[in-house]
Amino acid sequence: MEKFNFETLVNLVEQSIQLKDGSNNVVELKVEKVSLPKVPDPDYDAFSVDLISDKAVHCPSGSYLFSHETFGEVQLFMSPYAADKYQIVVARKK
Repeated sequence: MEKFNFETLVNLVEQSIQLKDGSNNVVELKVEKVSLPKVPDPDYDAFSVDLISDKAVHCPSGSYLFSHETFGEVQLFMSPYAADKYQIVVARKK
C-alpha cells in the first residue's frame, strides 16, 4: 500500500486502473481527481481518489482489489456517490 499514495495517484489522473471483485470480475475505472483534505493533519497521510466508470458498469460499496503497474495491487474500500462515480478515501497514520 506504500505505493498507493497521493503523489503516485495524482500522476494517474485521466488514466485507467483495474478493479477486481471477489468473483474475479475485472473492470476499468478512470482516475478522475485526487484531492488532499481541506484541513491536513501532519500526523496522517490522507487523500481521496475519485473514479469514474462506463455508464453500464456499477459497483456497490465494498472492498476491491485495485491494480496498476505504478502501485501494484492493493485492497481498498470504495463507495459510489453517483451511478458511474466512486470514491476511495485514504487516511493512515504516518
